[in-house]
Amino acid sequence: MRRIVFSHFFNESYLLPWWLKHHREIFEHGVLIDYASTDESAAICRELVPSWEIIASENPNFAAVMADFEVMKHEQRFPDCWKIALNTTEFLIASNLAQAEQLILANNLTGMRLPGAIMIDPDPTAEPDYKRPLVSQKASGVFESAFDFNAMRIPGLSFPTRNRLYHRYAIGAYTPGRHGTHLPGIVDGTSDFGAVWWYAFSPWTAAFRARKLSIAPRRDPFDKRYGFGVQHEVNGAELNLRWAKLVAQSKPLTVA
Repeated sequence: MRRIVFSHFFNESYLLPWWLKHHREIFEHGVLIDYASTDESAAICRELVPSWEIIASENPNFAAVMADFEVMKHEQRFPDCWKIALNTTEFLIASNLAQAEQLILANNLTGMRLPGAIMIDPDPTAEPDYKRPLVSQKASGVFESAFDFNAMRIPGLSFPTRNRLYHRYAIGAYTPGRHGTHLPGIVDGTSDFGAVWWYAFSPWTAAFRARKLSIAPRRDPFDKRYGFGVQHEVNGAELNLRWAKLVAQSKPLTVA
């Protein structure tokens, strides 16, 4: 079966060159949903993955529930394929993805939750180079399974959210934010099979912080009312405080 990655983006020209180069080595095809970007994001996609689809989003704002619904509508177009939906900040480390697929098929399962890690940059003075993979240059963080969410008390980091679903069903049947699924036949995987490295606080450069600070104005009123994406409501000073609070948790992770 083919492997398909689904993602959505808005003005992600900083991360996309690394993200696309990384994932084009894993997936035969991608569906990239553009939320009316005003920078070079779409052009970067056309250059680096010319055979992948770039689709204009049908949603005027980024709303968690509607974004997931849109992703699932595109998932349904690809029956009999392996699928995962990732944000531009999420890099799939496909350590033994073929073994994960074999396990799912051998046990007649639907999919596997791959564990997530929060990437935290311990050396912001080292600017990453586009000529090298980001996962090689900025490879420090903490797996969510080892992270004390209650002790940290950081908005948006209240429970594990990056254990993304790798599946073979028509749709992922996601809960809001794709942090869970209603699908049966799902097994919890380990990092031996694969993992999702979430670049939440890495690379801690001026361009990356500007990216994070630009998200709040795009939030949908419905999301604000019901508390989706609260981590995006932050100023520059508070953002740096969050990184400083987390950096002691960061340890080198390995790419198998």
